[in-house]
Amino acid sequence: MYRWQVSILAVSLVLSLGRPATPALAQSDTSEGVHIFFSAGCAHCWPYVEKTLIPALQAGGVTAEPVVHDFTRPGGRQLLADHAAAVGLPRRIADSMYAFVTRPDGGLLIVLGHVPRYLLDDLLARDQLPRKLVIQQPEMHGRPEEYRLWSFAGELLTFPIDSPLSDALPLLPPTPSQIVMSQDDADPATLLSAVIVTGLLDSINPCAFAVILLLLAFLFTIRKSRAQILGLGAIYVAMIFIVYYAIGLGLLSTVRLSDEPHFVARVGSYLLIGLGMLNLIEYRWPHFPIKLHMPAVAHAKVNKLLKVATVPATIGVGFIVGLCTFPCSGGIYISIITLLNAKTTLNWGLAYLTLYNALYVLPLVIILLAAGNRVTAKKWAAWEREHALSFRLWFGLIMIGLGAVMLWVVIPAGSV
Repeated sequence: MYRWQVSILAVSLVLSLGRPATPALAQSDTSEGVHIFFSAGCAHCWPYVEKTLIPALQAGGVTAEPVVHDFTRPGGRQLLADHAAAVGLPRRIADSMYAFVTRPDGGLLIVLGHVPRYLLDDLLARDQLPRKLVIQQPEMHGRPEEYRLWSFAGELLTFPIDSPLSDALPLLPPTPSQIVMSQDDADPATLLSAVIVTGLLDSINPCAFAVILLLLAFLFTIRKSRAQILGLGAIYVAMIFIVYYAIGLGLLSTVRLSDEPHFVARVGSYLLIGLGMLNLIEYRWPHFPIKLHMPAVAHAKVNKLLKVATVPATIGVGFIVGLCTFPCSGGIYISIITLLNAKTTLNWGLAYLTLYNALYVLPLVIILLAAGNRVTAKKWAAWEREHALSFRLWFGLIMIGLGAVMLWVVIPAGSV
């Protein structure tokens, strides 16, 4: 388990630093003309833009020089959000590549994903299109099976890939004269409830609870003063916060480079369900060989450092525990980070990541402040050991439920 989590961290760091070569990217924020946004982590996006999209636009009479933006670069996602907000494109309609195109007739065409050339040619050759039109083809690998149209009114309509535009376009309502974005799309603060719920759920961490209770009980046993106990306990909590926050930054960097916006969300959801099932298996069969526990080598190291009871040793304990608790509930973390990536700008994402991690360590802070004497600390430690399996049962059920909601409700609805 320890090697697996180190591998995830290494991959996250490599992906956040290594990016494929791309053309020179502009920083303009002009809303007219042609603005193309794509991720440098998408291996298929730039070839599509260069060989399919731009030639189709030029052949269709679009004369403006395309301005290309990599939205994974600093400020890129905010610029994309500004463009989307300016034209009224809701966050629920998302893809790995966006093209905002001012048509020759003065209308707006938004191309999402890899729309086939023949559909673009047919579309740009037509008169009397909706004033604002979105065309999307989300499949990036293999043969496309469908495309979607939206005229900024009604629902996003889906059609078989071989369905002609002559049949599809008449089904679209006219674009309203005034586009009003829903509050859910316009305000990323609506994610607050999701961040609070998942942060508190992830904070129910038996491993971290057990270690801080053992630390407090040991410090009382060797007769450390209350000030020393609170100081070392605070260092332990702070290290867990720092390590888990650093893991989150690595995951956020990785997700932002993904070339398929729903793929990482699905992976996180399946991981969440798998981890939940392991918790249930451990509850039913406590001697099952695969356990979501701290690796034996790390557990021995933590026990050794706990008995030292110094600042450097406590830092080491917090680092090890913070690193080793990620596999226990990492699916929750991946799921919420994917949601933040899809629904917020970088600044909002970092703010919510900070809030999430503050909630993650909140129970540890409460334990630290509440277990203010030797008797209480030892009683809580004994209670935690007695109810450890019950934690596994309820935590497993909640993780499976949350993963199922992500897979069959949130992702199909386009929230990520």
